[in-house]
Amino acid sequence: MSTHWAIDLGTSNTTICEDRSGRPRILNLPDLAKLEPVTQTPVMPSCVCVMDRDGEEVLIGQAAVTYNWDGQATGFARGFKRYLGTESGRALARAGGRIFTAQDIAALFLREVIGALEARFGEEVTDITIATPSGFYETYRAELQAIIRRLKHRGWWALMWARLRRRPTGIVFRTLDEPVAAALGYGVDVGRPTTLVAFDFGGGSMEAAVVRTHGARTVETGRAEVLAKQAVELGGDDVDGWILERFVPSALRDWPEWEVALRWEAERVKLLASAGNEGDFTFRNESYGRLDYPVLNDLLAANGLYARIRELLDALLAELRTRHGVLPDGIDDVILEGGSTLLPEVRNVVGDVLGRDKVREWLPFAAVARGACIFAGGAHVEDFIYHDYALRVLPGGDDTGDDTRAEADAEYELLIPGGTCFPTVDNFATRYYAPGFDGQRHINLFICEVGRVAGRPIDWTERSNGSRHFVPKTAGERAFCLCLNEADPALPLEPAGKGAAPRLRVTYAVDENRWLCVTVHDLHRKTDLKVKHPVVRLR
Repeated sequence: MSTHWAIDLGTSNTTICEDRSGRPRILNLPDLAKLEPVTQTPVMPSCVCVMDRDGEEVLIGQAAVTYNWDGQATGFARGFKRYLGTESGRALARAGGRIFTAQDIAALFLREVIGALEARFGEEVTDITIATPSGFYETYRAELQAIIRRLKHRGWWALMWARLRRRPTGIVFRTLDEPVAAALGYGVDVGRPTTLVAFDFGGGSMEAAVVRTHGARTVETGRAEVLAKQAVELGGDDVDGWILERFVPSALRDWPEWEVALRWEAERVKLLASAGNEGDFTFRNESYGRLDYPVLNDLLAANGLYARIRELLDALLAELRTRHGVLPDGIDDVILEGGSTLLPEVRNVVGDVLGRDKVREWLPFAAVARGACIFAGGAHVEDFIYHDYALRVLPGGDDTGDDTRAEADAEYELLIPGGTCFPTVDNFATRYYAPGFDGQRHINLFICEVGRVAGRPIDWTERSNGSRHFVPKTAGERAFCLCLNEADPALPLEPAGKGAAPRLRVTYAVDENRWLCVTVHDLHRKTDLKVKHPVVRLR
């Protein structure tokens, strides 16, 4: 039996689980991890310290934190997860005159993690699953997949992989939504039909999912169906920022060289206060105030944390009721995941909305990694597409690929609504496209992932022909519409288009692997240009 390895890659901390015998267990890498003070779970700080310009000498986890005790190491980076899906080129660290981006830091972190596992256990890591936030864009998963695949090819940035003992041959890579993984992590003890809410609140995001297990087939060996899920980008890092705003003068906060040290101090007093203790916020031998449970509770309330939790859960219940007719009484258990669930009153706020008697004792740092390991072992999850997917359309129907026009004038025609279960039927959506002008020789099908603006679904406008469209009104709304295939070649029109009659019939479907596939038929030539051709992989 091959070993399944699973990583809960958190914004603040990372947890690793392995399964060699059907009994997943959380790993402790003593040189890299620390024991979380409340639950004593071994967690690895999601931190990297690059020591040279080639990225050959790298510290990660607790070793990186210890090295950067004074916050002055220019090669130190944390929080790379938050930027990996949307700003992978964002500069996070500098070493030897070289800038290291979020993508670089993530690659170095995973390289060192895998290298440490291989050195510790004396075997290749060939089967790895990484849990991903359900609300993140597909580009986040694609970045992770690209990093893992590069482990098989020494031709890319050879020095990056120089410290690996052996090159893996044929890595199996999977991703799984973090809330679903959390449900599976708790679900190993569930042997009855049950409906669970997994509330995942970590360093960078807050997510909730409703998962239904089926009968005596537990989620270890049976099927888990995702009924609803919601997510917002709000996490423990934001709470650290609120603490800094409360205690630290802005003149001190604005010094970049002190940012890391101040953040660690904010996290330290946050953990103390959350556990019912109190601590002085101290920096460079000066105290800036005392934080205890009541003060932290008031701070969280004043910044709207509890209101955001209620909004998220209310939206989840509305989605559950609308799509499946399930009322709150139909929820059996509520599980909590992520270090930020230890914050004051979070458990009670969740319980007030979903029922305090349903909130189980929690494993905030272990369930996601354990659930991802269970999933890798064969537990099947019936999932659905989270975001909406649409065709980018310019007025007149001529999407030429001109970025300036696309940004200013584009509207989006809905193809695959969020909530769609897959695989779909082959003709899930059918569209007819006419040339935008006489003599047009190509038509582009630019597929865009349309995220939730400020955590809320897009309000699609229905046209007289039954199609639904979204027209962004601001640059902020346009930022949530990410084109996934601008590099794809255009569909040729031979002979060139003429007149206003439809020229192409395109049917859209989603296969069992989340791929959006198209079948394109040229109505003039009466021939298929593409048949079930995969275009982009959906989330």
